[in-house]
Amino acid sequence: MSIVKWLDKNLELACMAVILAVMTVLSFANVIMRYCFGSALTWSDEVCCYCLAVSAFLSLPATIRLRRMIRVDTFTVLLSKNLQKWISMLCNVIILLFSILCVNGSRELIAVSLKTGQRSPALQIPVANFYMIMLVCFVLAIIRAAEVIFLDLSGKEEAK
Repeated sequence: MSIVKWLDKNLELACMAVILAVMTVLSFANVIMRYCFGSALTWSDEVCCYCLAVSAFLSLPATIRLRRMIRVDTFTVLLSKNLQKWISMLCNVIILLFSILCVNGSRELIAVSLKTGQRSPALQIPVANFYMIMLVCFVLAIIRAAEVIFLDLSGKEEAK
């Protein structure tokens, strides 16, 4: 399998796995520092907070790509397969439009953050950097939603 295909299938999941590993190591190190040495790492909680938020934003394109979004299908399972497919496509279009709105909102948030020069409390990192990661995740969600819509329209269902 080529690197591009592997990234297409696993980019978000690999990033979330790395983020989870970072959060685990930092939390464990902070506990050891606090209880064994009597001094906690002041910055690890902030990094873990940002990692948790980034993983939440990365979960959007991952769930779109894997077609694992939360849904209530009590009504739609009673419909024909063809109608179910069109309802699913409509939902994907709504997700695409929502992601476009989120891109516009995050661009505005980045502009305000850059204008005010807001920085994180412990690490003094510009908060705009975090918002840029959020923007990238929403752009990736747009790409994933368009990809799923294209696969549905072309009739190319992916093998489970």
